[in-house]
Amino acid sequence: MIRRLAAFVKSPIARWIVGVTLVMCALLIWRPTFCEFLELKLYDLKFRFRGAIPAGQQVAIVAIDDDSLKAVGRWPWSREDMARMLARLKQAGPRVIALDIIFAEKEQTASYQALKNLSDDLARRGVSPEILKILEVEKNRADVDRVLAKVIGQGPPTILGFFFRNLGGKSRGGEAEKLMGASFLRASTYNVVRLLDTKPSQVQLVGAAGVETNLPEITEAGAGDGYFNMIPDPDGTVRWFPMSVMYGGEFFAPMALVTLSHAEARAPLAITLSRWGVDAVRLGPRTVPVDRYGRLLINYLGPEGIIPTYSAAAVMNGTLPAEALKDKIVIVGATAVGIYDLRVTPFSGTFPGVEVQATIMDNLLRGNFIRTPPFGLIIMLLVLVALAVMLGMVLPRFSAAWAFIFTLFIIEAYVGLNYFLFTRQGLQLELFYPLGLIVLVYLGVTMQRFLAEERERERIRKTFESYVAPAIVQEMLKHPEQLRLGGERREITILFTDIRGFTTMSENLDPEALVKLLHDFLNPMSNIIINQGGTIDKYMGDAIMALFGAPLMQTDHPRLACRAALEMVGSLAALNLTWAEQGRPPLQVGVGVNTGHVAVGNMGSDRLFDYTAIGDNVNLASRLEGLNKYYGTSILISDTTAKALGNGFILRDVDLVRVKGKVQGVRIHELLGEGEPDPELARFLELHHRALALYREKRFAESADAFTETLKVRPGDETCRRYLTLAQKHHET
Repeated sequence: MIRRLAAFVKSPIARWIVGVTLVMCALLIWRPTFCEFLELKLYDLKFRFRGAIPAGQQVAIVAIDDDSLKAVGRWPWSREDMARMLARLKQAGPRVIALDIIFAEKEQTASYQALKNLSDDLARRGVSPEILKILEVEKNRADVDRVLAKVIGQGPPTILGFFFRNLGGKSRGGEAEKLMGASFLRASTYNVVRLLDTKPSQVQLVGAAGVETNLPEITEAGAGDGYFNMIPDPDGTVRWFPMSVMYGGEFFAPMALVTLSHAEARAPLAITLSRWGVDAVRLGPRTVPVDRYGRLLINYLGPEGIIPTYSAAAVMNGTLPAEALKDKIVIVGATAVGIYDLRVTPFSGTFPGVEVQATIMDNLLRGNFIRTPPFGLIIMLLVLVALAVMLGMVLPRFSAAWAFIFTLFIIEAYVGLNYFLFTRQGLQLELFYPLGLIVLVYLGVTMQRFLAEERERERIRKTFESYVAPAIVQEMLKHPEQLRLGGERREITILFTDIRGFTTMSENLDPEALVKLLHDFLNPMSNIIINQGGTIDKYMGDAIMALFGAPLMQTDHPRLACRAALEMVGSLAALNLTWAEQGRPPLQVGVGVNTGHVAVGNMGSDRLFDYTAIGDNVNLASRLEGLNKYYGTSILISDTTAKALGNGFILRDVDLVRVKGKVQGVRIHELLGEGEPDPELARFLELHHRALALYREKRFAESADAFTETLKVRPGDETCRRYLTLAQKHHET
């Protein structure tokens, strides 16, 4: 196990996996734009797969929609119309009202300006104070901003919205006090709890470069103020909402949180800071899950329209359903397309900004947050390492198909777990980085497997292409699993052949003639072996050793070897005729064929090795080849080969021979041909086998007569002649 692990660590696959893991961990830490873009899109997909979920019943929207614009007129409405709408809205009995609208500039009506000019002119002329007081009362009645402020100041409480300029930049001090006054700052800031002597300058928070507020008289009339800024991600989608903005050395709360504070009897707002950022944002007993920058992930309920929404026109004309807004938290804002207060969300590209604010309120009230786990970065780094280790240990052990299936399973399992945690537990874990690691590790392992297979194919090709038929090489490349070049025990058929009397012949030939003779003999013999599906194991001078059934499995290897032997002998006879015309001496060969279990594989040293076979059955094939000279035969095969051939070959029983290392003798046969014997050969085989049976029964006199009769059919048969001599000798003794 330790050796395997050590070998794996040193392998190219391990180096690839380590490299991919380090790269993905680095990307997770630094979060480049492209990676974050993909991660955010996968985050959006989780919302879409989840679909819409029902909203709570505590928040409602009064929308300045297209119907409202038709009824009242184009936006912005006059302060008088806004005051009339708010007055009607307050009569509906909401618990608290939030305005997703800002009144930053004073509205100058003609009547107000005329009364102001008259009052100023009369004051310069010294008119009595009583007249000026009357004019002041009339002027105030004509001041629509004061009229709106008066309505805002009446119960139920109204929360005003404002916005910061250049949100996300560095915080600047001083301007807040000039624009808003101390009362505004006290009403809109958190109670700050600082841990470990943390200074505000040490904390990385969302900051602002400026602020735009309501008119002072409107601000003073409101029950509280909160900003409604949203910060979209780089792709323009609003996913996070800043729950605190640092400005002028203070920490401001958003309109949604200030509204809920007033809805719950002015529940205290608090923010806890440390050197690492925001530790917590609290609304009374509630803790709002924010990141270190004080941002909340918005849990969108679905497309626009999930939060109960009522038209401002219905409020103004009295057609609002009874009890529709009773004791509700109502937020007023624009939804009409022409007003352009539309946002991009995971569900929609035209999502009203006021509904984003209402969604945040719903999240805060019901506690259905999307959280990032504590120490989320460390957790994801551990997940990446664990995935890499698991894939690295498992994938190389599988076949390509199973590796693909296992990778798909891991992807589906991680995506399923991630989706379950998102929808059921409200936990947001990254998808892109783990999935990217899984895919890259799989691709790396697959590529390494492909390269290894290509190297193995090239090794097979180089190892066998010179002495195996091209078709066999192609079959090996198609089915490399059948090859075990490292060594195995397998049943094969071994063929040996050499030239009779070659040593004497070589002494009488010059080197050039000897080389040509060997080439002219070995070339056609090798082609015959290869064409019959055999493998040239080696050349040993004038001898050839060939294997059938290795390295590629062949079920009919005994028949292939015997056909090759017959074709070699027949081909040599034709060659001898050609060589006789050239004045060259004829050649005779002996062929030995044996079938049995041997050890096959690449054998040798690290520097030099060959694919070969070793074992007693190899030695027996070589022994059979040598016995051809003694029996005067061309092809001798073992009894194992003869039994494996079945029908279809012509065999002659020759003898029982003793083999080194074996107690019992081995029966050998002469291979004479394939098919059915002609009548003369059939008569010869019948006589031979009868004579041999008599000899083995030790009826030597009868055996001698039978062999004499056999020799009349085929005079000069060396095997019969030797048996005749032995029978006569045994009979005499």
